Amino acid sequence: MELLEILNLVALSFSLIFMAVTAARDARRFAVSYVIVTLLGIAFYFLFTTTMPFLVMVLSAISVKYLYTRVFYYFTPVLFIIGIALIIMRTDLLVWGLFDLSVGIGTAISLFTDEQSRGHIVANNNSKGTDVVKEVNRDLIQVGAGIVILILLFTMGPKEFRMTMSMAIFPLYLIGNYYSMAPETKLGKTLNSFERPKTPLGLGAIWFAAGILIALGIVNSNSMLAIIIFVTTIGDSLATIFGSKLKSPKLPYNRKKSLAGFMAIFVFSSIFAFALIGFEGIGIALLSALLESLSVHLLDDNFILPVVLSGLSYLI
Repeated sequence: MELLEILNLVALSFSLIFMAVTAARDARRFAVSYVIVTLLGIAFYFLFTTTMPFLVMVLSAISVKYLYTRVFYYFTPVLFIIGIALIIMRTDLLVWGLFDLSVGIGTAISLFTDEQSRGHIVANNNSKGTDVVKEVNRDLIQVGAGIVILILLFTMGPKEFRMTMSMAIFPLYLIGNYYSMAPETKLGKTLNSFERPKTPLGLGAIWFAAGILIALGIVNSNSMLAIIIFVTTIGDSLATIFGSKLKSPKLPYNRKKSLAGFMAIFVFSSIFAFALIGFEGIGIALLSALLESLSVHLLDDNFILPVVLSGLSYLI
């Protein structure tokens, strides 16, 4: 039996074991996620002859279902170990892209199919803009993070950048989960103070991670990837900052959004995207502004923006 066949068998076996154990604990909670993940796992196998994406999607789905509990620590480190193994094996960019894509898809499926997570998303969307100072502070941090990510993108090789981004996410997941359960600690109080009411620590960051990982998995162009990161981190934040600080008419199709915010994300994203890919970038900026200005209660715009723009990358 060849090494690839052995690895596929091991990945499949562990996937089924993890599914069986967790389904035995709470079949109703995992049922829909596992059906979707299984169908996608079969599709990935026929396309790429590997069961690694199936295992990664299963682990990602389980990790998200157990967010803000101690069980979370049993599964998320396994994803980190798989990433380390892929690095040691010196996998190519395609395999690493499958890893990123699988983590992102598994995370998104689990968030969307979990009743509690959907409730948090609705509460998070409903509380946007209720505390202007908090919103601006959150967005300033997001702008800073976006600048750092863009610097890494333009100074590292494509594979090294993707590996760095992916492997950095898992420690942040673990830290966020810990302090969400320890809000009485000094750092826990500080971190939780940035969250909106009735929103658990890091929910938006997890949606962002899922969207960006999907983008990392399917977007080959560094320029397009840079635009996606800029729009999602900097453009989206500037929309909130300008929208909350400047008085302007409300948008007719979303009274929670203003013309100032719409123009902020559109203008700044247009300048950045035009500098990278020309006039097509202005069209991408306009689409980004429209997406950001819409309200989709069961999906976070930190997820919608990178995923939709990633799909668009195949058309330009």
